[in-house]
Amino acid sequence: MAASEQERLLSGPKPTTTPTSYGTNGDDDDRSSDLADGEPSKHVEGTDGKKTFREIWPMCLGLSTAVFCSALGATVVANVQVDIGSYFRAGSLSAWLGTSYLLGLAAMTPLYGRLAQVMGRKGAMLLAMSLFFVGTLCCAIAPSMITILIARGVAGAGSGGILTVTAIIITDLVSIADRGLYQGGVNVLFGAGAAAGAVVGGAIADALGWRAAFWIQVPLIALASALIIAKVNVVHVRGDKSAWEKFKGIDWAGCASLVFCITSLSLGTSLATSSGYPWTHPAVISLLSAFIISIPIFTFIERRAAEPILPLSLLTRAQPALILMGFSWLTAANFSRIYMQPVYLHVSRGLNGSQTGLLLLPSSVVGSISSLYAGWHMRHYKEYKWFQFAVSLIPWLQGLSIIASWAPDTNKHRLWAEMAVGALGGGAVITSLLTSMVNCVEPSEMSLAISACYLFRSLGQVLGVAISAAIQQSVLVQSLTKRLPNETPELIRQIIQEPSSIIPHLAAEVQMQARLSYLESIRGVFGFVVVGGVVLSGICLGVRARPLT
Repeated sequence: MAASEQERLLSGPKPTTTPTSYGTNGDDDDRSSDLADGEPSKHVEGTDGKKTFREIWPMCLGLSTAVFCSALGATVVANVQVDIGSYFRAGSLSAWLGTSYLLGLAAMTPLYGRLAQVMGRKGAMLLAMSLFFVGTLCCAIAPSMITILIARGVAGAGSGGILTVTAIIITDLVSIADRGLYQGGVNVLFGAGAAAGAVVGGAIADALGWRAAFWIQVPLIALASALIIAKVNVVHVRGDKSAWEKFKGIDWAGCASLVFCITSLSLGTSLATSSGYPWTHPAVISLLSAFIISIPIFTFIERRAAEPILPLSLLTRAQPALILMGFSWLTAANFSRIYMQPVYLHVSRGLNGSQTGLLLLPSSVVGSISSLYAGWHMRHYKEYKWFQFAVSLIPWLQGLSIIASWAPDTNKHRLWAEMAVGALGGGAVITSLLTSMVNCVEPSEMSLAISACYLFRSLGQVLGVAISAAIQQSVLVQSLTKRLPNETPELIRQIIQEPSSIIPHLAAEVQMQARLSYLESIRGVFGFVVVGGVVLSGICLGVRARPLT
């Protein structure tokens, strides 16, 4: 480190902060020395020295257990939501069990970056675990559908913090070259938890009832919390401000406007995609209009905030802004793919739930392993730009294959391989993009930058599901009307709303035309996946390569 830089770091806080350009070759012109807490960057916890694996493996054990629980909780509802809806006689609200979880996750995720600075990494992690524990416990004892929907939102708010703060702690503890490998390992545990939630949750619910699917999570979450209390010890230097002063200094107006912005978008798109409301319905239009209006309001507040919840410098500096856009496009394309592949298998191919799950399982495994490989690649070769560009090509090339050649009778082994290969790109790019972000911001900005990455991932997820559902429904209606001109509008409506129960009982020719219509609609969605993949590849080309040191 240059002598002048050492003097700046050791000189203590200054009345004002000004952006500083590091280096003279222009490669680092997007780094900023704006300090998030008004403290010198030597006071940022965890940045005084990196640890070896022997020193941090107990912490990794606690964090990985928490991430496993988070993934388990996210997917366990998939196989029990119908049972829950039937139990409370509220089947029309079943789809909101997943939506409320994602809503809580998206709304709270951006707050954890600032909370990690105010409360310390461990304090923020325990807050997230507490919310996740309370939400899951309330799901297990919920007396009504409304209660369980609220509880799922609380659990989602905790889950978002678990993922975000884990990424922050990993970055604190290990070098930039090693962080991808550790993050990849965490992602493997996340994939294992997601797979276990989908499989084990359904089996336990069948044997013991749907409440048991939540009860089994309670001791696991308690164990993870105990491990975090005992093993996760990241130094938290308080600086010149007390915790209460920092807490009061949180940009609460920015928090409220951002939560309102995300909630409006999530609810508006969910009404149209999960509840069957048309996009022209007044409620949908009102919520999406509120989202659009809230964007300039949020920007206005953040420009004037002393310590913004989402520093606008991350959006105005080329490299951080490019990486955040990459997260949104990647997640939008990924979730469009994840959302549509089961529809193809279940409706266009007529496979049952078990067969569909077996064909999709390898893609979950490959996605997690590719994330781990990305970390190894960056550690071994000290390079990420060309690697992430190369793997970003894979998902949209898979999309082209689907558009061009998938049919109702495509070979199952080919489907298995192509879906696994499609997941290969997504897992690797997420890990490398996160490393790219950490490598282009100052240590004082790191926690907020990681929080912003998870925020834009959540936004991409919401938009990806909304866009794919809109495309699929639009193409499906047009195709069914064209292919089945002699059928009644009521039958076409039933084919759209209840394909699994209606299509198998149709006459052979009508059944085939209905399946082909679904296939055509899925090809339309993968057209969007291809566009998103091309944009992502362009973004990866624009990411500047910096030394992983």
